[in-house]
Amino acid sequence: MESIIKNIIIVGGGTAGWMTATTLLSQFPNKKITLIESPNISNIGVGESTVAGGQSGFNGIINWLNMVNIKEDFMPYTDAVHKLSIAFEDFYYKNSGRFHYPFGVPYTLNHTSKMNDWYFKKIRYPKTPVSDYADCLYPAMALVNQNKSLFSEHFSAEHGRKELEKDSEKNQVQLLSQYSYQLDATKLGIWLRDYYCKARYAKNFTHILAEVKDIPLNEDGIKHLVLDNGQKLTADLFIDCTGFRSLLLGQTFKVPFNSLEKLIPNNTAWATKIPYTNPEKQIVNYTNCTAIENGWVWEIPLWSRMGSGYVFSDKFISTEDALKEFKRCLIKKGYENVEDLEYRLIPMRCGAHSQLWIKNTCAIGLSAGFIEPLQSNGLHSTHEFIFNLVRTLAHGRINQWDRHCFTANCHYDFNRFAALVALTYTLSHRDDTEYWREIQNRDCPNVLEPQVGWGYPTVFYQKMIRGEFDKMGAFHCMAAGMNWNPTDIHRLKYLDKFNDYNDKHDSCIALLNSRKKKWNEDVKDFMSPYQYLKKYIHNQ
Repeated sequence: MESIIKNIIIVGGGTAGWMTATTLLSQFPNKKITLIESPNISNIGVGESTVAGGQSGFNGIINWLNMVNIKEDFMPYTDAVHKLSIAFEDFYYKNSGRFHYPFGVPYTLNHTSKMNDWYFKKIRYPKTPVSDYADCLYPAMALVNQNKSLFSEHFSAEHGRKELEKDSEKNQVQLLSQYSYQLDATKLGIWLRDYYCKARYAKNFTHILAEVKDIPLNEDGIKHLVLDNGQKLTADLFIDCTGFRSLLLGQTFKVPFNSLEKLIPNNTAWATKIPYTNPEKQIVNYTNCTAIENGWVWEIPLWSRMGSGYVFSDKFISTEDALKEFKRCLIKKGYENVEDLEYRLIPMRCGAHSQLWIKNTCAIGLSAGFIEPLQSNGLHSTHEFIFNLVRTLAHGRINQWDRHCFTANCHYDFNRFAALVALTYTLSHRDDTEYWREIQNRDCPNVLEPQVGWGYPTVFYQKMIRGEFDKMGAFHCMAAGMNWNPTDIHRLKYLDKFNDYNDKHDSCIALLNSRKKKWNEDVKDFMSPYQYLKKYIHNQ
C-alpha cells in the first residue's frame, strides 16, 4: 500500500504530541495537522533533562530546536536551565564518589591516535581519581566544578560563537563545550501548544479536546476515529502519542512489545518537586544521579525548583519501602521538610514495540518505547523518532519499505541509547544489596543479537576487550568513571609505536595537567548559572 499523506491526526497531547505537532507544522506547511487531546489525562512529565546532539550520531534537543526554529525564548516559560553534564554518584561501589559524563567528545592530545591519553596518567598514578578523566579531557568540567555558566554577555545561544572564534585559544572552554537543557517537560508541551502551534499555524492546525471512544479498522489500518463528542475523523496518517497506554499501536493493533528487562532492571519511580532554599548554589549546570540501595535518585535543577525522583525495581522492594529509602536519601542530601513534599508514583515499561509504523499508524514518544531516565533520555527518544518521521514523510509517497525503514531507524537509535544505559549497570561493582548483587550476576546479553543494539558489541568487543578507545565520549566517560582501564600496559610496552612509552607518558601527564589548570583559570570570573539566567533569561 502506497499513500500520499496530506492529513495527519496526532492522538495524545503531552510533550510527545506537541513536539510532533510543532515539527510537522514547521516542516510541512501544506499538510493539515489535527491533535486530539484527552481532557482527563495528566502528563507524566518524567523527561525534565535532555542531552546534547553531536555525540555518537544523535541529533539531540538543540538540533530539534534549530529544526523548528525555536530560540531560547522558551526558557522562561519552561523553567529551563542550561546543562553541560550528567553526574554519577556511588555507581561503581557504595560511597565511591562522583564522576561526570560531559557532553561532546574528549579533547585528546593526539587526534590521530585511538588511544585515550588520560589512561597513561592513570597507569602511572593509579590513585588518580576517576573524576579526573573528565576534568582533563572536557573543558566544560571547569564550569561544572566551579558552578559557572557557559554563557555570558559576550556569548549566547542566540548570537553563536563567531566573536569567540577570533581568539580561539583564550575561549577554548566556551568553544569546545556542548550543552543541553534541564526543563519542565509538561510546561514545554503547554508552551508549544499556546505560543507555537496555535499562534503560528492556526490556519492548518486543529486542536480537539475529546476522548477517543472507538477505533474501527479496515484493510488500510484505522478507518476513522470516533470521539465522545460524536465526531468521526479520518486521516492519511494517525500518530500515537498516548504515552504508556499506546492506544493505537499497542491496544488497537496489538503490536508486540519487546521488554528491556534483561538489560535494564528498573520498572517504577517515585517523583517529587523540591523548593529551593538557596537557588544560587542549588541551580547547577548538570543532572545528578545517585545510586542507592535498590536503584538510583535523580536531581534536576530547574529555575523555580528542584526535580527529584527515585528509580527502582519493585521486584526487590515495595513501593512503600522505596518511598522511605527515597526520603532518607533526600534528608542525607540536606533537603528540608521532606515529609511535606508531594510524591507521585510512576510505573514504567522499559522497551519498545516490535513495529513502530503499521499500515496508516505510527508511534512517537512513550507509546513507541521508553528507556528508564538514566542518561537523561526522557525526551531523547521522542525527538530522535521525530527526526526519523520527518525524513520518511519527506519522501512524498509512503510505501511499505518506508514504514519498515522508519521502524528500523528508530530501533537503531533506541537500542544504542539503551545499551549506554545498560552499560552503567554492567560496569558497576556494587554488591551491598540483593538488587545490586543480582545485577552483577545477570546473564550478559548475546552481543551478536541485533535487537541488543549497537552499543554492546561496540563497547565490549571493539573497545574494552581490544584495549583501545576512539572518540566516543559517552562510553569513555562511563568506562573511566567505573574504573575500567582498557589499556594493557604489558601489551603496550612491546608495541613498536609505544617503544617511547615513558617519554610519552610524562609529556601526556604534563599537558593534561597544564590544560586543566588553564581551563579552570579561564572561567574563574564567569557568572554562575543562576546569575546568568536571572539577568539574561528572566530579566531580573
